[in-house]
Amino acid sequence: MRGDILPAGFQERLSIESDAARILTFQPMLVPGLLQTAEYATEVIRSAGRSATEDEIASYIEVRANRQEILARDNPPQYVCLLDEAVLRREVGGPTVMAAQLGKIVEVNNPPKLTIQVVPFSQGWHAGADGAFNIYRYPDPMDLDVVNLDYLDGALYLEEDLPVERYQLAFDELRATALASRQSMELVSAVQREFMNRT
Repeated sequence: MRGDILPAGFQERLSIESDAARILTFQPMLVPGLLQTAEYATEVIRSAGRSATEDEIASYIEVRANRQEILARDNPPQYVCLLDEAVLRREVGGPTVMAAQLGKIVEVNNPPKLTIQVVPFSQGWHAGADGAFNIYRYPDPMDLDVVNLDYLDGALYLEEDLPVERYQLAFDELRATALASRQSMELVSAVQREFMNRT
């Protein structure tokens, strides 16, 4: 894939993600790339406001599929993903695409190695209201933990202790308000059935 197609800072994201021993993600808008189906990812890329050609979209999808391979490694990183309930209900690509995407979320959920939890609407305003973020932790204590924040034209990476600690605290607060993994999957499955009934 041509390097100029990838968003600014994305090569750095691939390296940080690949080396992490633990990945903590909060996403209030979309299913994270590591969990996306090809069809869902295609719709996200097409709707991103970029004038990508079909070949470029195919390249994006290939990169996304390659990223997901880290979760299938012999020694994958621990992945904890918190989704706002809006992610489940925001229709991307139509009901068929959404039903398949929500089905994948249920299929891959496998605590404690890969844990997906939902922050329900009933929690109201919460610690993730300012937007999505990722926290990457590493096995070597000499390596700095990294917080990743995406924005329209690129990404920001924070390594200083104070901001990393603040995001870790926000993640812990969000997780405390989230449904347990089993309850989360019950909600995901219920929303999946709603989409399936519309196909």
